[in-house]
Amino acid sequence: MKKILRSGSMIISSNKKLFVRFGEKFGEVFGIIAMTVIVVYPLAALLLQSIFPHIFDKISSITPSLANLLSVFTDKSNFLALSNSIIIGLLAAVIAVILGTFSSIAIHHMPDAAANIFNSLIWIAFFMPSYVIAEGWMLLMQDGGILSQIFGLPFGWSAWFFTRYGLALIMGLRFFTYVYFSMHQALKNIGTELLNAGKIGGATRSQLFFKVTLPLLTPALLAGASIAFAEGFGDFGIAAAITPNSHIPLLTYQIYSSLNQDPVNYSVAASLSVIEVLVTSAAIGLQFMIMRKKSYVTTPSFKKTDNSSEKYGNKCRYYSIFFVGMVIIIILSFVLPLMSNICASLWKVWSNGINSSNWTFAHYRDAIQINGDGYASLLRSITYSAIVAIVAVPFAVILAYQLIFKHSLTSKFLNILNMSTLAIPGVVLAAGFVFAWNAVWLIPLNLVLYGTPICLAMAYLAGALPYSIRLQTGALSTLPPNLLKSAKAFGANNMQIIFKIIVPLVSTTTISTFFMSFAGIMFELPAASLLYPPGQPPFSVVVQSRFNSSDWSNGSALTIIGILIVFLVFLLTRSVIWFMGHTKLHLSAEKIIDTTNVTSESNPVQTVEDIKEF
Repeated sequence: MKKILRSGSMIISSNKKLFVRFGEKFGEVFGIIAMTVIVVYPLAALLLQSIFPHIFDKISSITPSLANLLSVFTDKSNFLALSNSIIIGLLAAVIAVILGTFSSIAIHHMPDAAANIFNSLIWIAFFMPSYVIAEGWMLLMQDGGILSQIFGLPFGWSAWFFTRYGLALIMGLRFFTYVYFSMHQALKNIGTELLNAGKIGGATRSQLFFKVTLPLLTPALLAGASIAFAEGFGDFGIAAAITPNSHIPLLTYQIYSSLNQDPVNYSVAASLSVIEVLVTSAAIGLQFMIMRKKSYVTTPSFKKTDNSSEKYGNKCRYYSIFFVGMVIIIILSFVLPLMSNICASLWKVWSNGINSSNWTFAHYRDAIQINGDGYASLLRSITYSAIVAIVAVPFAVILAYQLIFKHSLTSKFLNILNMSTLAIPGVVLAAGFVFAWNAVWLIPLNLVLYGTPICLAMAYLAGALPYSIRLQTGALSTLPPNLLKSAKAFGANNMQIIFKIIVPLVSTTTISTFFMSFAGIMFELPAASLLYPPGQPPFSVVVQSRFNSSDWSNGSALTIIGILIVFLVFLLTRSVIWFMGHTKLHLSAEKIIDTTNVTSESNPVQTVEDIKEF
């Protein structure tokens, strides 16, 4: 009998060890499976399609051919789209660098109140969908548009705008935020020792800027410029809004057209997507190659000094220039396009302009009619956004925990994969889903997900997850490792550590991650355009179709409604964050009161002075 009990206990102990071992490896296994399904497999399918053009045919063939890749350079329309995208991306990066550098320096030298306001406005510009900005500019600049009607401008006055230079201007105004975010923090990290040494040596302000500050900002400048180029080169929203009207072929729109023509040209779409990834990777790789050739280490000052006179005294002579410049940048980046959408949504008849009798809310009523496609698409996208954002949050926490606190080869691979995904344009990833989940070998398994809500939701998750992971890794990196070691010492497994320790500690970031995912999915266009189920277009597709059919007023009304919904979700998340902080403060106060009562019982406080001293 004793042997049986002993044997049974050994089995239970062995099973418990297996369970614990599985718990320890769960993050790695989960991360590999998740990233393989939504990132690795679609990109691998896209690469296979470009090298083996007939691998996805009904009669599959693995005969390799590089003809389609070479056709990118031999076919006139494809090569023109590639050259246009590179030239416009470079021009946009130059404009973004100029605007982002000015913005970071201006805000760095402003009083805190003004700096906080402009910083918040730049965040709004960052979150504005690119195609909404592009459509707003079209409403302003086209013949018969808002500016033409207000100022009576002649036909053809804005022809320059619908060229490469106009597209580059829109992209520069849209993507300068990346340069700003990169340089704003870099400016804070520059110590005062080098600047003070330059002043002692007799250097002027311009010499200090061009020979000390600007060289030290080179890494941040290169990072912002490379991201601005990659975003401009791979952006689909502006291309989808401008290309049909300006007839300027761009690479991302060429990929979309290849997958929407009849018959579908899968091989060319895959080849164009591969070129898109190669050019984007080359831009980011060039940045790292330049940075490796020279050290840019600064000497940050840890001495707390009163620099208020330096910040607000001598430099106040430039405050008016900084302030006016920032107001102009903010107006051009999103206020003017947004106001044009609002204006168009309130006009009864587009050609009647700003007449007092031409204002109405009828387009908002028509846009959200219960039986209309606008209302159905709005509910559909809200559902997609909420579900995918809810799923993305625990995914991001688990994978971020794996990246920060696990130092295995699997974690390093996941980190590289996550960083690489950030550089992949949305239209390329969406094209990968078309190939991956429409493959002939999935038919016997009943796993052909292309054209289903599941496929679109997976694509949304693939686009939102990398940014969610980056947010969570930033929060988790501030947690003390000893806290987690102590939890393990008391027998906590990985899941207990994640959901009972880490999630409560990073709850604010978790809620912010939810909002960021929700807002991004609500206005996401590339995956929505390529993957939506037949007859069930998401909100962004319906909005874009309205503009493409010149239904400006209805499209603008839908756009404003979508922005208001995202803003309401933002207020809700901020309220939850405030409530959680207030609750924590209240609980802390109760603990202090309880401690005070215990102390009072053991050592009564007799006077007001004793209370103050306590």
